[in-house]
Amino acid sequence: MKKIVGIIIFFILIFGGFLILPNEISDRVNPLIPADEIYVQINKQGTPRSPGGYDYTLNGLTKDGEEKEITFFASGKLRPNAFLKIYAKGSYVETWEEVHPDKLPVKVEKGFEE
Repeated sequence: MKKIVGIIIFFILIFGGFLILPNEISDRVNPLIPADEIYVQINKQGTPRSPGGYDYTLNGLTKDGEEKEITFFASGKLRPNAFLKIYAKGSYVETWEEVHPDKLPVKVEKGFEE
């Protein structure tokens, strides 16, 4: 009986830990949140961060054309109208890379044209 109570308390503590952590950190380690590729176009200025770099909050599209808002950090100003492919898991952004417009998935390309 004590083992069962101990196991239950253990899982409650683990679950409670996910609730206490900021979303970005808990999304990173949560196995229930799928990784996703989100495509964005740099159409806004980044917000300067101290001591350096910029935060960008943009609307993007998944490969399937689903719209998502994403916030990410860049160490410098990004080129206006550039397309980025962002590797994210929930609100955690693992990395991003610039993509040539010809390499965008069809649904994403149509979504940006609208």
